[in-house]
Amino acid sequence: MICHRLKRWHSNVVLIVLDACLTSSGLNYFNVVVPRVEAFYKDYMRDDANRGIDWALSKRDSMDLLSLFNNKRIWGCFFDILSRLSDSRIKGEKDMETFKRWAVSADYKSIDSDPIGMIKGVGINTFQYLRMQAGVDTIMPDKIIKRWIENYTGKKIKDEFECIDLGAKISKSMKVSPIELCWAVWIKESDERGRPIV
Repeated sequence: MICHRLKRWHSNVVLIVLDACLTSSGLNYFNVVVPRVEAFYKDYMRDDANRGIDWALSKRDSMDLLSLFNNKRIWGCFFDILSRLSDSRIKGEKDMETFKRWAVSADYKSIDSDPIGMIKGVGINTFQYLRMQAGVDTIMPDKIIKRWIENYTGKKIKDEFECIDLGAKISKSMKVSPIELCWAVWIKESDERGRPIV
């Protein structure tokens, strides 16, 4: 799975975070989110695919981002996440190493005390989706996954935490990873079968 290999979006944390922030707005993933991330890459990163977190933060005021996607909340969240990752970097670490270290140590049950979980605009879905992009085997408890799990189990889910726990149990019983279960359900339920995961 591409997430397990940390190969989403050319293994570029800036693009991965942008994907998560745009996804958090409830936009159609393949018709809106993917083209917007691709446009950002084309406009700002294609000439140097190694541009990373510190580059993006240094260009915050010079990029015409609202013309790409007119939503200040999304861009504020995007830069806040990048800032927290930059602040937590250990000397000599590459972006993906910092991102992976955060994701592995982050606990969704303590989201309110997590440096990224505390950011305005980062809810449990964005939090979990970011962790998945860093290769952590977990569930993003959005409405699509929640509805599928309720239909599968015949049980009403009380909250996101229960959704994550039940999803993990189901994936184990199916002998697939939680990430694979999530992507399979998302693609099936959105009728996007055959679409590549970038």
